[in-house]
Amino acid sequence: MYEDPIIKKYRQLIETAMPGIFRSFFQGDPFRIPASNLPALIISKSNTSVGTHSNAEDSHEITLTLTVVTDIRAERSDEQSMTPGIAQLYDIIEGREETTYKLKDGKCILDILRRNQIVDAAYNLRTNLGSITQVSYGLTQGRRSAEGYATEGQVEFIATYSQLR
Repeated sequence: MYEDPIIKKYRQLIETAMPGIFRSFFQGDPFRIPASNLPALIISKSNTSVGTHSNAEDSHEITLTLTVVTDIRAERSDEQSMTPGIAQLYDIIEGREETTYKLKDGKCILDILRRNQIVDAAYNLRTNLGSITQVSYGLTQGRRSAEGYATEGQVEFIATYSQLR
C-alpha cells in the first residue's frame, strides 16, 4: 500500500516527539475508527500547488490537515457533561503551560510544527511558518464509530518542498 513520503515524515516527526500518545495513525480520512484505536492521528492532504521556484526547480506547497480523534467516554464524569472529554484533545493539539500560556515545549502538535521548520533538510521539506496554521475543533457522535462518542480537532498547515525539474 502506498504511503505518501511527506505524510510519513510528518507522522515520524509527531510520533518521535509524542511517543505513546496515539494508538493508531491513518493516511487520509477513514470513515470508521474503533474506539480501541483512539486517540488516533489522521494525516490528509487538502491540496497541492506547484509553481516555478527557479529556472530549474519547482516549488510545491502542500496543505496538510492533521486530525486528532479522541474518545470522550473515558473522561466523562456523568451523562450530562461532555466537556471533560475535550481536555485531552486540547492538550494534544495545543496544550499550554498553566502560568505563561506558552505552548507546551515539544509536547503538543502545534508546538512541534512551529519548532520544526526543517522537517527533512536533505530533501528540502519544510513547514511553512510564514503561512497561517489554523486549529479547529468539533464534536462528533457516531461518525467514526457507530456507538462511539468522539471529539476531533484539526490542524491545517502548509508544507513546502522544492525539487529539480
